[in-house]
Amino acid sequence: MTKSLQASKQGLAIIDQARQRQGWTKTSTARWWQDAHTSRATLRRFWQGDRIQREIFIAICQAVGVSDWEAIADADSFSHEPVADIANSTPYLDWYEAPDVEHFYGREPELAQLERWITQEQCKVVTVTGLPGIGKTALALALVDRIQTQFAGLIWKSLHVTPSITTLLDSLLNTLGQPATHNIQQNIQQLVKLLRQRQYLLILDGLDAVSEQDKDQYIYFIQQLNRNPYKSCIVITSRKKLSIELNTIHSCSLALKGLSETNALQLLHFKQVTGSIVELKALIRLYSGHPLALKLVIPFIQSVFDGNTHAFLSQNTVLIGHHLQTILKQQFAQLSAVERDIIYWLAIWQEPISLCRLQSHLLSSVDSAELIESIAGLEQRSLLEKWIGAESTSFTLQPLLMKVVMDELVGQITHEIQQITDHQDIQYAKILRTHCLLRPGTDDIAGDRLLTQLREKLWRLYGVSLAEGLRHILSRLETHTPWAIGYIGYNIASLLKLIGV
Repeated sequence: MTKSLQASKQGLAIIDQARQRQGWTKTSTARWWQDAHTSRATLRRFWQGDRIQREIFIAICQAVGVSDWEAIADADSFSHEPVADIANSTPYLDWYEAPDVEHFYGREPELAQLERWITQEQCKVVTVTGLPGIGKTALALALVDRIQTQFAGLIWKSLHVTPSITTLLDSLLNTLGQPATHNIQQNIQQLVKLLRQRQYLLILDGLDAVSEQDKDQYIYFIQQLNRNPYKSCIVITSRKKLSIELNTIHSCSLALKGLSETNALQLLHFKQVTGSIVELKALIRLYSGHPLALKLVIPFIQSVFDGNTHAFLSQNTVLIGHHLQTILKQQFAQLSAVERDIIYWLAIWQEPISLCRLQSHLLSSVDSAELIESIAGLEQRSLLEKWIGAESTSFTLQPLLMKVVMDELVGQITHEIQQITDHQDIQYAKILRTHCLLRPGTDDIAGDRLLTQLREKLWRLYGVSLAEGLRHILSRLETHTPWAIGYIGYNIASLLKLIGV
């Protein structure tokens, strides 16, 4: 009996449909090759149409739900002549740092765009940016599934594993069979030379993991790759868009958003989340289709609300997993003072606001150029949503980010009030001075979410003595100038009114 089989083109098309129904990638879903008791390398050979061991061929088909494995195999595979398994026809040189993914849903427009940039428009440097957990790495893995056979070799490097530019260059040159020197510039030039000779696909996953010390060298490295004529392509994933000078003819950038409604529904159905289609769509909108945020909230819905989506939505809250919240807070900590001011104002407004309206409420002296640069910086980090209107462009935060920033605001302001109370000095008022906590243009204090949340946290700290403490802060403002006071008096008065004093 034939000891090895290879899939036909028609058979691969059948398998491809089956794996899409499962929400699996072609080669990055660990469950697939684990269920088939094989390896990712063998699964990759299966997709290339190479001969693989008969028993493993059958197991791969069955693992994805295809029992008629004979319909998948190429007719010539059934020859009784012994045929030795051949080696991988494409030298996928370094794939070991690529992560495994559980499931992958949709992203067809994004994949088509990336494939067009790389294979048709010959882009040399392609960046995929977006919020943490939005699916940048998963998209890059799915892209590799689609286009890997069009390259002479594939190299995947996780910059979370090898963030040093020196370590990265040593590893890349070693993979390509060339010794590295102690000179970074020479190593870069040698790497560029090798990338000219053959068509490689290089993925640098997680550029945001690079330290400030190595950042300049990485910028130089990417610029050299972009400026030199070569056949290879470098795909970079990062939370922030590259703010460096690149040849726009040879570079492209995709800002990744949340899953489409259809794909997000697939995710929820796979996770066995119950509810009407209206309720499930409302849940998707609440999290803007953010795949990781949806995955993290599902266990809460299942355990606390017994899988009842309606009961969760009725709480009118956004739950964010601790891990994702920590990552987002780390990202906020890297913002400039002006960028943080903008983020806080957008959280207070909770609706799209124009640049002019934002500028009119900034207490600190910020010129137009600095404000515009800060808006651009936030957009590069995918922290803003942009609304383009007939007369002006407005900006806001996604509901997911709104929750994180609101919690951060409440925590910071609570700390400021504690410091003012303990030291009897209003110099500790920062956000309390620069930001009006009652959303401008409304008198609906009781309905203001930020003030209500702040009142509840302060009440837990001070109890019935809260009102007295707030009035004492007001009394200390009498000897200060309006500039020193800023919004302090208005904010404290609004809190007292909310308390009912």
